[in-house]
Amino acid sequence: MDEVSPSHEAEPPRAPDSGLKVDDSPLPSSSSSSSSSSSVSWRPSPLAFTPYSSHPAAANNLRVVVRRPLVARLTKDIVETYCTCNPQFKYSEELNPKRYLTSPSVGVLNDGYDNANSDLILTVNFVLVNPETQRRYIVKDVLGHGTFGQVAKCWVPEIGNFVAVKIIKNQPAYYQQALVEVSILTTLNKKYDPEDKHHIVRIYDYFVYRRHLCICFELLDTNLYELIKINHFRGLSLSIVQLFSKQILKGLALLKDAAIIHCDLKPENILLCTSVKPAEIKIIDFGSACMEDRTVYSYIQSRYYRSPEVLLGYQYPSINM
Repeated sequence: MDEVSPSHEAEPPRAPDSGLKVDDSPLPSSSSSSSSSSSVSWRPSPLAFTPYSSHPAAANNLRVVVRRPLVARLTKDIVETYCTCNPQFKYSEELNPKRYLTSPSVGVLNDGYDNANSDLILTVNFVLVNPETQRRYIVKDVLGHGTFGQVAKCWVPEIGNFVAVKIIKNQPAYYQQALVEVSILTTLNKKYDPEDKHHIVRIYDYFVYRRHLCICFELLDTNLYELIKINHFRGLSLSIVQLFSKQILKGLALLKDAAIIHCDLKPENILLCTSVKPAEIKIIDFGSACMEDRTVYSYIQSRYYRSPEVLLGYQYPSINM
């Protein structure tokens, strides 16, 4: 079963004291009754809960464990499951039949390379190539898709590592907005956060392949919404909430310094890093982002997270919060 568990938890609270103390001494005489208001006196009890205090050393040991659903481990991750059970298990991908990852998979645009939605039709082991560097990105799976296009998990033989490649639809409007995303992330990564300490996703490369702008990012794990969902919407521990809140605020402070508005900040766009201890998050998807002095769009943000400023048509320099 999927679970989210920190390696450090606060001590359980002590049972609260009633706070009502009864004096068992003999009743005073009638002569002294006027000096004593009552035989029952109230005395303040200790706090019902132990005061919360932050432990920096404990925060460094926090780690979020996300176990994939059993259905996923026995279907699309079956080869990985076999390798875990038997390290000597070998499987050649050359035996795989041609499997389409894009739906619909019928090529009707761009000389047959695109489907009716202007998405590049991807198959397992489809190769994206940067025409300038000749670096290859071998598609292994599709991580997600949306109005902008699709995100593929790709293997890069030249560096021996997986990355995430965002493949933009073959349409001028999406292409131009994606160039803005590239510009904003390049500025954030190189000028404002060269040491990667402010929890902003890293951009590695970008190029045009078969009329599609492809943007290469670091590969991340599940998002915060899915994390809460697989935890059966019971919320997360206070230690993890505190850790993630600090990291998110650190990223938002950087955006404020750079005068950048994310325009689509939500749990789905905050992702966990893969196999990192302590647990770390990254803010992603700057496809709707803009500069504070260039707020040209009035219809922004996902509906459930839309701010009052946007609903009322006001300026929105602070909607990151």
